[in-house]
Amino acid sequence: MFPSLIRLVDDDREFRTAQIFALRMAGLDAVGFESAERFLQGDDARRPGCVVLDVRMEGMSGLECLRKLRESGRDIPIVFLSGHGDIDMALWAVKHGAADFLQKPVRTERLVESCRRLIAWHEAELRRKAHASKLSEIWATLTPKEKEVARGMAEGLSAKGAAETLGVSEQAVKMHRSNVYRKLGVKTPVEVARWVASADAEAKEDQTGALVLATLLADEGDEP
Repeated sequence: MFPSLIRLVDDDREFRTAQIFALRMAGLDAVGFESAERFLQGDDARRPGCVVLDVRMEGMSGLECLRKLRESGRDIPIVFLSGHGDIDMALWAVKHGAADFLQKPVRTERLVESCRRLIAWHEAELRRKAHASKLSEIWATLTPKEKEVARGMAEGLSAKGAAETLGVSEQAVKMHRSNVYRKLGVKTPVEVARWVASADAEAKEDQTGALVLATLLADEGDEP
């Protein structure tokens, strides 16, 4: 995994410089961008971390930047900054995926605390996704019939019961079971059941993520 990075996006050069210095003094790697456009064009998306994003800037606003990030599929956590204390804006930001909302002038300790927490979350999330991706790749090596047999094993079906359910011979079920054990690298039906549960959970999470993104993209009319 690439090292984590804090992206501070703010068109106030003095504020930006001061906060980057404070974050680096706290042992965090941070870089500044003078606009949302510069951030979107120049950021290294491979690095985990978080984005500290001013709401009101010349050109693209922080809220527009958040929308662009989510449209591109990036789930990097966002800390919004506002000098206006706009509660409606804060609610909109949280509704659309902001992880935190701080009002200027920002206390350095509060900003550092928020960034540390979000970096830890993002690193853990990327590790989880990498692990899930590896499991998905292994699960995908099973044929459709082998997956059906694996689900039958998870439900406690005997070879005979699975054969009747699937309309195949008992010998075919035993052959598929042998392939399932070998491909998944397991030895017991209990372990197969765990694989089936993981595959179902991953599919459900993918559907939920797609629904959230679709809701975000369809919700353009309520931006403050």
